[in-house]
Amino acid sequence: MTRSVFRYLRWTMAPETAPEAPEMVHELECMSCDAAAEPAEEFESARDWAFSHTSEHPSHRGYRETVTRFWRMTPTGGEGL
Repeated sequence: MTRSVFRYLRWTMAPETAPEAPEMVHELECMSCDAAAEPAEEFESARDWAFSHTSEHPSHRGYRETVTRFWRMTPTGGEGL
């Protein structure tokens, strides 16, 4: 028979801050066609793509942004696991 001990902890969730953690990633997709910007850590890169896309296709004015952000769960009160 296997025995287990369970502890109930309170947890906090916050953006990942470890030095090796990936940066937030921005992606923009045109809502008028299938065109999309390359994923980029800098929002300005995605935004520049949208301006360029609209200049080539003036009727394409709507965009959807997808942001990937990395999070970390930590027990509160300093409890370590």
